[in-house]
Amino acid sequence: MEECLELTCWKWFGTLLKEAGIEVNEQNKEKIDHVIHKYIGEQSRLGKCSADWKKAKKEIAGNEKMKAELIAQIKKLI
Repeated sequence: MEECLELTCWKWFGTLLKEAGIEVNEQNKEKIDHVIHKYIGEQSRLGKCSADWKKAKKEIAGNEKMKAELIAQIKKLI
């Protein structure tokens, strides 16, 4: 799986998380990153989104169900 570049993926995911009311900080950023990686990996294995981060973020952004699933998984963690 492609690595998520700090400036590209975290900018978009950070916006998504902010909209969901999730504050990213030094204590939870690594855990959130792990959940995002795991979610995209699982979804790509199921053929629901691309393993390419640039494509995956667009696919998740355009799919309310996927966004809700990802946010729910992150909220369970923190």
